[in-house]
Amino acid sequence: MAIDAGSLFVLHGVLGLWLPLATAMAFLIAFGVNFGLNRIWTFQATGAAGMHLLRYVSLVAANLGMTVVLVQGLTWLGLPYLISKLCTTAVLAVVNYVVSKKWVFK
Repeated sequence: MAIDAGSLFVLHGVLGLWLPLATAMAFLIAFGVNFGLNRIWTFQATGAAGMHLLRYVSLVAANLGMTVVLVQGLTWLGLPYLISKLCTTAVLAVVNYVVSKKWVFK
């Protein structure tokens, strides 16, 4: 989150890049940093980085879909949308750790 927000601030706030472009670039920077830190530091993975990256991209895509569905569903059930987002993020953080350990960086 800090890398994403910090990059967005630098790209848009300091360098003046168009906000949609700066937002996409900040997301990609954070994606790269997160992938690298997870691969090297958190899971100390060795082997084919390409396969790890492909699996990581799949996990990120699944997270996006699950986030959209769960936030909408929980909000539809009556939770405030920010609480829905917080609950979804907490659950997916645990799921992501397990999936990353057992599949992505195996």
